[in-house]
Amino acid sequence: MPELPEVQSMIDNLIEENCLNKQITNIETIMPKLFKNCDFDQFKKHLMNEKITNITRNGKYLVFHLTHNKVFVVHLRMEGKLFFEKNDSPYDKKHTLVFIEMGDEVLRYHDTRRFGTFTIYSEDDYLDSKEIKKLALDPLQEEYDWKYLKNNLSKSSRVIKTSLLDQTNVAGIGNIYADEILFASKIHPTKIANELSDKEFKDIAKNSTLILKKAVENKGTTISTYFYKKEKKGEFQNFLKVHTKKGFPCPGCKAEIIKIKVNGRGTYLCPRCQKM
Repeated sequence: MPELPEVQSMIDNLIEENCLNKQITNIETIMPKLFKNCDFDQFKKHLMNEKITNITRNGKYLVFHLTHNKVFVVHLRMEGKLFFEKNDSPYDKKHTLVFIEMGDEVLRYHDTRRFGTFTIYSEDDYLDSKEIKKLALDPLQEEYDWKYLKNNLSKSSRVIKTSLLDQTNVAGIGNIYADEILFASKIHPTKIANELSDKEFKDIAKNSTLILKKAVENKGTTISTYFYKKEKKGEFQNFLKVHTKKGFPCPGCKAEIIKIKVNGRGTYLCPRCQKM
């Protein structure tokens, strides 16, 4: 699933590809079920003849700001991708599900798993939508710090990795970055959240900001199918310390990295550096 760095990298690329301030001239889909608080005809009416003025992010949600106080929101789920390209450029006809045309260019939504969602709002109400209202701060927001993290997690009896994956505690972190953050903080992923010390909360807060920021700078992590641009992979996989590194030596102590299951999620750690 695209996490915060992958979503932000996709947004940055769409803006760099000059998709802003171009009039939407047509919209098509081969999968109407993607549209969740409206039907496809309502979605099309909401967007037609408008322009995308900006693209922002709330957690893992992409927020497209339109003219006339309109908004549409996209969640990529497991495999969603957005590409802005010429109308006549080749594309995967089986898995490209939504087409937002702007003259001779088009914003295409590609999703092999077909789990993504599209919703429509106004500028006045999208922050109160059920998807976004429940989101916590993410580690790249200025207001995010260790005290905020502690306040959200100090009463939780769940393990720390599961708590970090809960978007109502901290937004934007998924499986990859939770492993990397906990390794950098020398905290075992199965430690109970309400048993963490102030120092451990400080370490998690600091490392989550540093790691996500570096991942954004490197256009995200490509382990299997993520592309921030057509045929362009992220590069943060080259900086991973433990995630996917089962059997490799720990970069700190040289103990063997292991893989365990935490609440059903594959989890990588160093058993020596991240002792219980």
